[in-house]
Amino acid sequence: MAVGTRPVNEVSKAVSLTISLDTGKLDQNGNPVINRARISGIKENAAFEDLYDVAYLYASLTSKSIVDIAVGVNSGIGPID
Repeated sequence: MAVGTRPVNEVSKAVSLTISLDTGKLDQNGNPVINRARISGIKENAAFEDLYDVAYLYASLTSKSIVDIAVGVNSGIGPID
């Protein structure tokens, strides 16, 4: 049941790129230690191929290898009554 009196719409959208990198180290349980880098402020219409290229350019600045690349989209909704 809606509480507000006005229709709810998407009022903002934030896109981010998260790059997971293997440090080459293991924790006390023998699991790989993963570092994550998040890049915020990505344009909504950025192509996945471009984001992939950015992730590999970022990784090339380190000695770590990429484990995962994720694109996150957070939508703000409103109005707030």
